[in-house]
Amino acid sequence: MRMNLNLKAGIMVLLAGVIGCGMSACKKDAIRQHGLDAEQLVAGRLDGTWANPSSIITPDDVPAEVFGAMRLVFTTDDAGYPAQFIAKDCPIVFSATAGTWGVSGNENEAKVTLTGVEPVNEFTARLSTTTLTLSFFMGWENTDTGDMGKGNFSVTLTRQ
Repeated sequence: MRMNLNLKAGIMVLLAGVIGCGMSACKKDAIRQHGLDAEQLVAGRLDGTWANPSSIITPDDVPAEVFGAMRLVFTTDDAGYPAQFIAKDCPIVFSATAGTWGVSGNENEAKVTLTGVEPVNEFTARLSTTTLTLSFFMGWENTDTGDMGKGNFSVTLTRQ
């Protein structure tokens, strides 16, 4: 009977040790998940495909068609940092279709800097869970009339 109690006590101690180790492993995982820096948090929020231009704002005499059928793709690397930027169907705003990107700010409003992409290579991004609003200042020329100017542009895209 005494050996049976010692065996039960030993099993209980072993079980408590296993549960304790398991719980401490969960705590370590939770800490690691929240160990992302600001750049990773914002990059994770932007990561993906954005399309369907709406709520377009352009300077006077600049048609909304300047945005075309804009489709933007932001990718991140294995560590969650910005990697590749791809622009499709918007040659006036992004004449080069691929480059890299960097980001600063917070997950609701950030500054995105593009490398290898022109003429727009920097914009402000306002984010929600389903929309991305890009705002930037750009020079423009109407090739039909020869009019030129500079002004503020904005477009809202939805997550795809």
